Amino acid sequence: MTDEGLWRRYVLGYPIEVPQEEVEEELYRIRADMKHRMMYAQMSGGETHPFPELELEEQADELMEAAVFEVKELLVLRDLTRKLDVKVTPEELLARGEAIAKRQGSTIDEVKRFFGEDLALLERDVRDDKIRSWAVAQE
Repeated sequence: MTDEGLWRRYVLGYPIEVPQEEVEEELYRIRADMKHRMMYAQMSGGETHPFPELELEEQADELMEAAVFEVKELLVLRDLTRKLDVKVTPEELLARGEAIAKRQGSTIDEVKRFFGEDLALLERDVRDDKIRSWAVAQE
């Protein structure tokens, strides 16, 4: 199983309450995004979607599963952030910034202009990735 699959299994099995209201809000956002993408595809000469509501209804179970995962993942990450007290070093931030610069074909200075001179705006992403790696190692 891939790390993504292990992380998904970890999140879904994590003992934490998931507020139904938040799931419903996420489901609404997912459906709206998919409907928008269908309309855009049709308008730009791509695949046609004459009955977008029907298509979305046919995917109802998958969409609900996605909404539950999205909401629960955030709750699990918040909970593990409190419990594990994961630290992010300046070296890790720099490595992430350099990776972004390489991927984007830009420079570390351009990345710093976007994420801050100390790359502090990348801290949450790096911490979340470290938590995901820890959790996958537990599986």
